[in-house]
Amino acid sequence: MTTTQRLKESLRTYLATVNPAPDDITVVDAKQRAEITLPTLAIDVPSAEPHSVSLAHVQRCDVEIVLRCHAGDESDADIDAWIDQLESALNDPTSIKSILDEGIRMDHWLYQGSTQEWDESMLEVTFSAQCLVTRI
Repeated sequence: MTTTQRLKESLRTYLATVNPAPDDITVVDAKQRAEITLPTLAIDVPSAEPHSVSLAHVQRCDVEIVLRCHAGDESDADIDAWIDQLESALNDPTSIKSILDEGIRMDHWLYQGSTQEWDESMLEVTFSAQCLVTRI
């Protein structure tokens, strides 16, 4: 398993534990090739690069976690509460570091905030972060 796959699996585990609506929101790998039901949290690592030539086993990774839900299926109050809870959970580097899969160590986690976008009848909230992960 690659470093980014291990990172995504660890984040899936973490998000499953802090999921604001575990009976409603599924947590998935954004690159999986399966049917996804809404609402969902999709995790992706769109870019990863070595930190430096001398530290090639340390990767700088961009992380995107996207909350997708249909407009009208959930109340605005529920969606706002979900966003607040996820923002709080993603802004807690100590908790995120504590759940890492064996084989990687997170040296740094920087939550960069979220953006909201409506696409016809679907809301997408993208939570962005950057981290340094070491393969051990």
